[in-house]
Amino acid sequence: MNVALEAGVAIYVAMAVALAVWVGIWFYLWRIDASAKQMRRDLERLEREAATAPAAVPQVTLTRVNEPAEEEVTG
Repeated sequence: MNVALEAGVAIYVAMAVALAVWVGIWFYLWRIDASAKQMRRDLERLEREAATAPAAVPQVTLTRVNEPAEEEVTG
């Protein structure tokens, strides 16, 4: 007869499978948490560097001319 299907052994097999699933879920969540912490640290470092570094954006000056064109002047 198959030993794994006996009533006394089946409960231990079921508990071992459940434990393996829970360990797998725990490990998966632990890796996601570690990745999120690393991304958070990288983002904070980039924000600190951006705050202390001079702006590399070129400066642009816009001027607006409010004078009407010569063709529009009447009178």
